Amino acid sequence: MSKLRLIQAGVAGYGKGWATRSVPQSPDFEHAALVDLNPVTLHAVGEQLGVPPARRFTQLADAIAAVPADALLTVTPPSVHLEHARLAFAAGLHVMTEKPLADTIASSRAMVELARQADRQLLVAQNYRYAKIPAHLRSLIAAERVGAVGHGHIDFYIPADFTGTFREAMPHVLLVDMAIHHVDLLRYLTGRNVVAVFAQTFRPPWSWYQHNPGLKMMLTLEGNIPFTYSGDWSACGRNTSWNGDWRIQCAGGSLHWSYDRLSIARSSRGFQDDTAIEDVAVPPVERENQLALLHSFATSIRTGQPGATSGVDNLQSFGTIMAAVRSAETGATVCVADMLA
Repeated sequence: MSKLRLIQAGVAGYGKGWATRSVPQSPDFEHAALVDLNPVTLHAVGEQLGVPPARRFTQLADAIAAVPADALLTVTPPSVHLEHARLAFAAGLHVMTEKPLADTIASSRAMVELARQADRQLLVAQNYRYAKIPAHLRSLIAAERVGAVGHGHIDFYIPADFTGTFREAMPHVLLVDMAIHHVDLLRYLTGRNVVAVFAQTFRPPWSWYQHNPGLKMMLTLEGNIPFTYSGDWSACGRNTSWNGDWRIQCAGGSLHWSYDRLSIARSSRGFQDDTAIEDVAVPPVERENQLALLHSFATSIRTGQPGATSGVDNLQSFGTIMAAVRSAETGATVCVADMLA
């Protein structure tokens, strides 16, 4: 099957990884054009990839007008996503955008509606779903391997330095730009949406961010299941992985995901120390992370069926994050449905 032609907007930072590693390795896509506001970055990546100068642009509209393509991948700040979607859908292109879906609920809903009107696919790059451990952990939860889920917790502590990027000055940066991955993972793993959220963001005294890289959050899932979250993107000391450290408490024990280890801890009721810990062997998957996302995107284009991380589905994850932002700014618990109404 011939490869789909992809315009990529944004080739610095995360975009460079997409451009130089993921897209070239994909059996589904090839670069039709590259777009970046910085001509130095644009031409350096273009030279590295062998994309001719005639297919390098500083403006997306110029690329769309000049180069035949099937799809757009935009790896740009959230505030740009709606305009990029508008340009792409008007030209009949399908769109995959880096997370978060947009910068506001109104913009996210507008993107979903534009995709519907154009009869094009809109996917969000929630690549944390697409790895072997989440896929297997999801199956353990669904099978109630240690009983029904009762509650859980996620820790996330990484000293991430984004000095000189838009994240350095982004309000609620960990909540908006990173916790979206963990919230989306939580929905994927449990098969439940978040119905309400209480959040507090803060800036530790040592932080190098302009705003708040710290986060404490209480999420209530469907079925009145509580899940807590604690994180700091300017953390000192022991780090977690980028996936976070997970404890999912069930009726007959607990499921644990830390770094590349998945384990089950079983114990009987009472205070005696009789816990048995079992490391879980995780079967391989055919594709992971960005390569799996690209394959999902290509499949949705070819079949007309929305991918697992479609814009429609992602409204639930993004709506949770926007509810958390409102909670952090008002001090109140916020219903996700109210944000999406």
